[in-house]
Amino acid sequence: MMTPLHDGTGVVLHLNTKIYFTLNATGVAAWEAIAAGDVPTAQRVAERLVESFDVELPTALADATAIIEELFAAGLLETAT
Repeated sequence: MMTPLHDGTGVVLHLNTKIYFTLNATGVAAWEAIAAGDVPTAQRVAERLVESFDVELPTALADATAIIEELFAAGLLETAT
């Protein structure tokens, strides 16, 4: 679960490691897009970033891919079985 903060950023607590991760506004929008969908895809997250920020789709897609990879690497996302 992500906790939004008053400045547009947010934090996520990894329940196994008890480590907090901070998210900037882009990370918060990406997290919300992932949480809203059945299957998080970079395309879906990128579309959310385009809606929320002044960014073109190719840049948003690169950012979305990087964010998803970072969340997987941190153990905050996992593949559904």
